Amino acid sequence: MKKIIFSFFFFFAIIGFTMAQETTTVEAKGVGLNRDDALQDALRNAVGQAMGVFISSQTQVENYMVLSDAISSKTEGYISSYKIVNETPMRDRFEILIEAVVSMSPLKADVNMLAKTIGGIRFLVMYDPRKMKEEDVEIFNFAVERINEALSNRKYRYIESQRFHQLQKEAHGIFQESGGSSEETYVQQLGFKADAQFIIKISNIIISQRSEAFDTRTASKVSIELKAYDNCTAEGLGTIIMESDWSSGRDANTTLMNGVSTAVSGNIDNLFKAFNSYIGDWVNNGIPYELRFYASGSYRDFRDLRNRLKEDKNFAGNMEIVSFDNYTKLNCIFKKRPDELADRILDISDEVPFFAEKEMDVRLIYGRQISFAPRTAKVPELELLKEEYDQSQKQGNETEKGSTSPTELKQTTPQKNTNTPTAKPEPAKKNKKPVKSSNIKTK
Repeated sequence: MKKIIFSFFFFFAIIGFTMAQETTTVEAKGVGLNRDDALQDALRNAVGQAMGVFISSQTQVENYMVLSDAISSKTEGYISSYKIVNETPMRDRFEILIEAVVSMSPLKADVNMLAKTIGGIRFLVMYDPRKMKEEDVEIFNFAVERINEALSNRKYRYIESQRFHQLQKEAHGIFQESGGSSEETYVQQLGFKADAQFIIKISNIIISQRSEAFDTRTASKVSIELKAYDNCTAEGLGTIIMESDWSSGRDANTTLMNGVSTAVSGNIDNLFKAFNSYIGDWVNNGIPYELRFYASGSYRDFRDLRNRLKEDKNFAGNMEIVSFDNYTKLNCIFKKRPDELADRILDISDEVPFFAEKEMDVRLIYGRQISFAPRTAKVPELELLKEEYDQSQKQGNETEKGSTSPTELKQTTPQKNTNTPTAKPEPAKKNKKPVKSSNIKTK
């Protein structure tokens, strides 16, 4: 009898649990080179549609598209079940239509967690002009505008190019006075001054040209090399190559600019995937942070603090340490918001006698980069950084935009580019053999 009663309650408990699970059913289409790719694309689109339903019911969600793309990049744990409605193999692709049941509870929890963590994300598209000739700048500016345009169309927040140029001038003066800096430092400083958490740096633009139709037309092929950075943790997220097909026209300048535009539009999704996959990993693995401690002791002094942080249930591992001259930097993974991690570090500091005497305090929070120092200590680096930041924000309050389309750059003819080698067209031959650029190979 007891077994029957237990089974009875267990049965209804399972039913109650199942009914309590909030789900939504969506129909989504996927396209890929093969059936598996098309199915995965359909599952991602199903998660994206379900997330759109949820977010549209919220009064205000900042960085909606970043959240949507990051969450949709991971389908595990969201799709309860699916069935294939239709599948169509084609010569160059595979299309599939599914009906999917999406679990909303884990989806909402992950959206809320990411929204609190990445609330103020901005992207800065930039290049380093310090070793670039003046005539090379035009095509780089055009590429910046096209990428900003793609960010705007995707409803990602970005730093307007006008603001970027203003920061370049400020940084040029600062780095001249300090004797220059490495490229990495230059990128990080501009990102901080712009209040941008993610950097898209144009490293190189390579142009190949060949003459066609007995020297009456010029064909161009453009390759843009980008590097993606998490500026809060100084972590590189990879190199992305955007390449156009060969295109020709009677006007070499128009052909070249069209090549830049098609290189960006045809490959921008690969850039978005680099960021979205990185942010999407935070859901399962925790959030990457960089903790900086100034005037706070040596590596030995940090042993107790590190060990107690590792014991915290929200610590997710991967601690990396740099320590020298009374300065320590910790890169770690934590499962809570920046302010919660800062509070936890202060609590641990109060429990460790060495740090309790110093009365540690937060001196700077920049995205997921948190700087600590004794309350009474003067930290010249942070004071200078704060002064430069305040000045930059005052000058740039009216230049940062995140939803308007960039101003179209006038398509003037770019000059010869020493940083981005452009092959000179040869006299046309019967076989129209292409000229080879020094940086890339053409067939």
